[in-house]
Amino acid sequence: MNTHQAAEKMLQTGRFYTALELGQEFKESAKRASGWLFNIRSGARYKTIETELPNRKVKLISIDGRTMPLNKLQNTALLFKRPRLLVGSDSHA
Repeated sequence: MNTHQAAEKMLQTGRFYTALELGQEFKESAKRASGWLFNIRSGARYKTIETELPNRKVKLISIDGRTMPLNKLQNTALLFKRPRLLVGSDSHA
């Protein structure tokens, strides 16, 4: 798991996340998820909306200007849903 994978998940769901919620989503610790959120909040590639402290929540708006998750873009480009066999093959990215 890395920051980009967490960002893709956040973009896909369109939800606000705390570090604890993001960690639970990926079965990781809140401390590790907090690092991902920090990278997302401070990274130039990511555009976010944040709530105020305490209990800051972060919602990802775009990744490199892209507002749609990769799997949805691929489905749109193909004009059909990707076969299940191919869905998990992007883990090398």
